[in-house]
Amino acid sequence: MNAVAQRVMITGVTGQDGALLATRLLREGVAVVGTHRPGVAADTWRLHELGVLDHPALTLAPLDLLDVDACRALVARSVPQSLFHLAGQSSVAESFRDPAGSVRANGLGTLNLLEAVRSSAPHAHFVLASSAEIFGAPEIAPQDETTPLAATTPYGLSKLLAHSAVAAWRASFGLHASCAILFNHESEWRDTAFVTRKLSRGAARIALGREESIALGNLEARRDFGYAPDYVAAMLAMAARETGGDYVLATGQACSIRDYACAAFAAAGITLDWFGEGFDEVGVERGSDRVCVRIDPALFRPSDAPLLVGDASKARTDLGFAPSLNVAGLAQRMVDADLRRERAAAGGGMH
Repeated sequence: MNAVAQRVMITGVTGQDGALLATRLLREGVAVVGTHRPGVAADTWRLHELGVLDHPALTLAPLDLLDVDACRALVARSVPQSLFHLAGQSSVAESFRDPAGSVRANGLGTLNLLEAVRSSAPHAHFVLASSAEIFGAPEIAPQDETTPLAATTPYGLSKLLAHSAVAAWRASFGLHASCAILFNHESEWRDTAFVTRKLSRGAARIALGREESIALGNLEARRDFGYAPDYVAAMLAMAARETGGDYVLATGQACSIRDYACAAFAAAGITLDWFGEGFDEVGVERGSDRVCVRIDPALFRPSDAPLLVGDASKARTDLGFAPSLNVAGLAQRMVDADLRRERAAAGGGMH
């Protein structure tokens, strides 16, 4: 990884993307300083499962992104050649419950880190995990780097502030700064609060007879689902470039939540048939009367873009980005992992 750095800082290292990124860098001989939220024990199950939690080149450090002095101090001590900013409030649903907190966490936290880099590591390449939510509910599909930005959710607004700050600090202060405009990217290390992992875990548990059904919200919403390690590789390629830039990372294929649910249950050996309409719609196991999926009106978002699908042509050309799994393959990988975890848990094994 000489083209990127020999010392890297990753905020949010215990999350899906952070753990995958740290694992790849550590295995290539790069020292990693990874941050987590202060005041609580770091949730390190992903790093443990990936086999790098006790790696001698990994340093875990608590960091409050809203504390500008703490940000500056840690960057000054670490002096990273690259900084991947992946931490923050990552749930669209949570942003409706605490919009101001989401804007502070994602917007102000990014500003504090940019200032820390500007003062203490001005030659570092700063890479932000941005989001397709910055496009709001676009009328034109697919979306690319030229699509107008018009956030329609508090989460989208928080990410738009962060995204715009990176562009402003790049233009105003000459920082080597890039934005990865991430469409949905999933893996077996996704948090269970996300619908794809909720489905993979639920399908696994239902197939094993440990759960009766799961509840979903809007089945009509269509999203662009890719495999997270591919997106992490693209972010590393962004950091290796001499100049900063913005890149859409997406597969270019849209899938409804209903179709993703079918793929997840199929991966667990269950074929779903759908009956009813609206809030009364249910997904029933073919050949039986077992209801596997129900609709919960409380899970519908106040504002939800009907279609987000990305055009990653620029990333393919500049970064060599190439999605490796389709939806069926992604769902199979996630369900297989959750089946292993469920069986290990039943046998007394570790997560």
